[in-house]
Amino acid sequence: MAKRQTIGENPLDSLIQPVSGNERSKSISDSNERFKYSVQKPPKSSKQRLTVQISKDVIERLKNAVYWTPGLTLASLAEEAFSKAIDRLESSRKSSFPRRDQELKTGRPLH
Repeated sequence: MAKRQTIGENPLDSLIQPVSGNERSKSISDSNERFKYSVQKPPKSSKQRLTVQISKDVIERLKNAVYWTPGLTLASLAEEAFSKAIDRLESSRKSSFPRRDQELKTGRPLH
């Protein structure tokens, strides 16, 4: 019994000429050879993790805002909020902050 096609005609056949079996294997090996040395790993994300302590009330408001705003994420909301806060600080001092001389101290602050 002949195998029945399940999806019918390929809609891309009208745009791209179908390749026969021998031509297909040749074109695949040719394309593999052509791109053999040009394959690159995707760039690593330039984002970093930042851990901060925030009051429960603000966290709940954040989560509610993200839940009820399609497409919004906690990360994007936090990044936008930090960016706007820095913009306000730099605007009030009429210049951007210089690069720091050393890394910030980590851990709980000692009073």
